[in-house]
Amino acid sequence: MFNHTHHKSLRYALVSFLILILLEVIAYNGFFIRITGFLPRYGLWILYLDLSIVTLGASLVYMLSYKSHVPCMTGMMIGMTFGMQAGMMLGAVVGATNGFFTGAMVGMIIGVVAGTWSGTSSGTMGWMQGMMAGVMGGTMGAMITVMMFTDHIDIFMPFYMLINIIILAGFMKMYHEEIVVDNKDLEKRHIDLVTYTSACIILTAILMIIMVYGPKSPLFA
Repeated sequence: MFNHTHHKSLRYALVSFLILILLEVIAYNGFFIRITGFLPRYGLWILYLDLSIVTLGASLVYMLSYKSHVPCMTGMMIGMTFGMQAGMMLGAVVGATNGFFTGAMVGMIIGVVAGTWSGTSSGTMGWMQGMMAGVMGGTMGAMITVMMFTDHIDIFMPFYMLINIIILAGFMKMYHEEIVVDNKDLEKRHIDLVTYTSACIILTAILMIIMVYGPKSPLFA
């Protein structure tokens, strides 16, 4: 079931997660420590942000490590998975710190971009499915955390994140079974750790700035 690329994706995710934590500790002691109540307000959500980005990135690395013809139905599933999961996970995190508007905008934009781009491998139906999933996932992710903010969200979020990560793991298994196994036309490509980690750092930094300094709904101001 597991091959070298699975292990590489998981290794990349773990290394990048540790690097993100280290950089965030440095950033906190250098800048964010001056913000009153920063850790209680943002600490856990930044951890969820890190988990979201590295697991989404690991799934993307696995997909990009292989180039081949993608059937229409598989391409639609690829676009839907990335659009929905990127929107749901990142929209929920930003929604929990900034409210529905900012969370929905961030989740929707990232979800649409991720879903459209990943779905293009199978043509129009793939990118349309990805775009639709991004719109739905981004708005729903922010809505979930805003609606549950006063109703045991601290208990809900670990389950929410775990299920989303399992879905991404399932995506890699699906891609392996549908595209990789017994595919004589498969072309392997190398995604290096530096490129992957740099992308994770840049996206995390942008979203952290939005979370801390971006527009906030009255309930979160």
